Amino acid sequence: MNPSTRTCILIVDDVNENLHALMNILRDDYAILAANTGEKALELARRVPQPDLILLDIKMPGMDGYSVLAHLKADPKTADIPVIFVTALADAADEARGLTLGVADYITKPVNPDLLHLRVRIQLELQRHRRQPVTFDIAHQQERQASLLVVDDVPENIHELLDALKEEYRIMVANSGPKALELVQGPTPPDLVLLDIVMPGMDGYEVCQRIKASAAGNGIPVIFVTVVDATDQKVKGFDLGAADFISKPFDIDEVRARVRTHLELARLRFSLEQLVAQRTALLNKSEEKYRILADYSPNWEYWMAPDGSYLYVSPACVHESGYAPQDFFDNAELMDTIIHPDDLSAWNKYGPAAAGTVSEPLIFRIKAKDGGERWIEHVSNRVLDTSGRSLGQRGSHRDISKRHETEQRLDFYINRDPLTGLPNRVLFREFLGRTLQRAERDQSQFALLIVNLDNFNSVNQSLGHSQGDQLLIEASKRLRTLLPDLDAVARISGDEFNIILNQGENAPPIDLVAQRMIDALGIPFNLNDSSVYVGASIGISMYPSDGRDVETLQSNAAAALHQAKSRGRGMLRFFSMEMMGRSKARLTLEAALRQSVERDELRLYYQPQVDLISGEIVGVEALVRWQHAERGLIPPNEFIPLAEESGYVVTLGDWVLRTACRQIKQWAGLGLPLRQVAVNVSAVQLSRGKLVESVKDALQETGIAPGMLELEITESSVMLDRERSLETLASLKALGVQLSIDDFGTGYSSLAYLQQLEVDKLKIDIAFVRDMTTNSNNAAIVKAVIALGHSLGLEIIGEGVETADQARHLRTLRCDIMQGYMVSRPIPGAEMTQFMRTFKPVVIPAGDQRAAG
Repeated sequence: MNPSTRTCILIVDDVNENLHALMNILRDDYAILAANTGEKALELARRVPQPDLILLDIKMPGMDGYSVLAHLKADPKTADIPVIFVTALADAADEARGLTLGVADYITKPVNPDLLHLRVRIQLELQRHRRQPVTFDIAHQQERQASLLVVDDVPENIHELLDALKEEYRIMVANSGPKALELVQGPTPPDLVLLDIVMPGMDGYEVCQRIKASAAGNGIPVIFVTVVDATDQKVKGFDLGAADFISKPFDIDEVRARVRTHLELARLRFSLEQLVAQRTALLNKSEEKYRILADYSPNWEYWMAPDGSYLYVSPACVHESGYAPQDFFDNAELMDTIIHPDDLSAWNKYGPAAAGTVSEPLIFRIKAKDGGERWIEHVSNRVLDTSGRSLGQRGSHRDISKRHETEQRLDFYINRDPLTGLPNRVLFREFLGRTLQRAERDQSQFALLIVNLDNFNSVNQSLGHSQGDQLLIEASKRLRTLLPDLDAVARISGDEFNIILNQGENAPPIDLVAQRMIDALGIPFNLNDSSVYVGASIGISMYPSDGRDVETLQSNAAAALHQAKSRGRGMLRFFSMEMMGRSKARLTLEAALRQSVERDELRLYYQPQVDLISGEIVGVEALVRWQHAERGLIPPNEFIPLAEESGYVVTLGDWVLRTACRQIKQWAGLGLPLRQVAVNVSAVQLSRGKLVESVKDALQETGIAPGMLELEITESSVMLDRERSLETLASLKALGVQLSIDDFGTGYSSLAYLQQLEVDKLKIDIAFVRDMTTNSNNAAIVKAVIALGHSLGLEIIGEGVETADQARHLRTLRCDIMQGYMVSRPIPGAEMTQFMRTFKPVVIPAGDQRAAG
């Protein structure tokens, strides 16, 4: 089929993984368009040819699904395109809102492939009939009021549905399965059944099965209204013939919408059945009817005599198996020879020979004549004459190989890391839970190892994400070669792997295996013809001594990993109770830190920056301090890393920014000669926070000149996400603030990227300034950085200046500004006000000028 003539579905979701998952489910049957924003979706919906149906996520940044739906329904060109919401929102009110706005249907994530195909087919069929209405008379159906049968053993549920639907439909009620079957087979059967699943005696599944097996009820749509929400239970319901599912507690708007949809579909199908009946009026014998239907069915249909011989085999068997109908007539045992040996026992137990009136669906594999493997779904039913005597078995084989492949891909996507193929966090947690249960039952031991690659971020930043991905693939291969078959290794996050080591009688010691992993990951990786050193650290917790549940074992292994990394790279550590104490202390400190702003415990200290030529103060750097209520002044090297790890650094940084801007306003009002106040920005603020918005708000709140605010950003944080960093820095520069690169020379940026950064200053790291007068290498680095910065038109600041010799050396090298204890330690704002009022220019005595050479 020409792709342009295929039914087209537009899928809209801002998460690429969701887009690909839906595309993989539907691409074999439909042409696919994809959009990751509401604006793009509207553009594609208005193109010619238009999509036949739209699958639309609700929760998207910018224009959400409700807004997209409103625009579609307001535009005459797109108003008739059916829209199905596919979203993680599960609230009934959200569903009702969408239905009120005109959405055709609603599917929740994670998506069940069979349910998705069903809902899509229903809406496409309705749309097709609406566009091509039948021409014969169905007025008798439209004129009479439709009747509904409500089946539920809970009177309150029956009354609620009765009150909501009685004005629009005739309602019959049944509080049990047998009563429901009696009404279905009565003189006036219902047009639709709303059926509860969980009922005493005969449950909803059996009721549905019996309705569909009866002549009176076969064409009546059955909608399950139930608390059962498991995917396998829904699949079971659809296999029995259910038309749809509505979850309890139900939303009346949803019930009305689903009832209307399926009644309309049933009426249209009835109309088509009338047309088919007219065209097949001459086919009087049931065998002839069956043969005509079966011959044109895409499924492999058969009719088997009571003795097991074949009476009829449809031509589709050639497509599915490679064997012709005559092959089955000649050999009644042929199926036994082509079914996969592992599935033969199930076929013999549940296949036609054992089938009752209607068999359960059976899935198995066959080996086709061409040698290929096919996945087949089989159903059959026993054919009885009017006296109840068996006339044989009718059955159907359906090739579900594509569906099975899609399910396998979806299962891989849900449970596996797509990069390495290893189990992901979800699957590993399940495996760890089963390992715990087995160890508890067998009273055995095992170890949980968390392996973290030491220098992965550096490689990722300096060589790029593609090389970082290749490193992860190679690292996972090395780990798998070291592990016994029964053990598990999973990739949990970017550079972290989790491993389970079982401790049998002949198992090697845990520390020996862990050290082998460290040694293996310490061998250089060959990436793009370059040798790259990474290394690894490992934290280990033991069952049962270090924990008897998943959370405790993972938490304690993480604490051991933290201890291993804090003691140096390439280390392994077993968990100890001492670590638990430190871990609890960190948690306590983190909790207190999160209340520090509210409790007004944070303070800003300021350290002056002095022009190396004039000796005048030209700026100050704002440095945050924490005045803890019980511990007193906590140094920044203790709480800043904690704030970064916990993500609280965004809130902390916003407080520093606002407080510094207020101080700038106060100093400007006093007329103090100050060019800028520098504020440090963390990598987390740059990558995850709303830095531009925070700066804009602080400037608007205080009304200060933007040029008086300087933001210090480390070069390593800029390189974490180069493209986003460039955009953010450009936006900040557009506000008029000053920008400087902090700790220059310690990161992994390239000079080419430095040219792209819209910055005003470079700060030479204290590590180079401190030893430059005694270390020739450091002196050379300082000289090179100054020359580089000046060539790019940047001002250079040397930080950590403690001696006149260091200041003189920087001035000789033509550094512009110095900062350090030689001028002043960091002091509170009030003291800095007095300091600037009484400040006298710093005099740097002349010295040896050879450093400039």
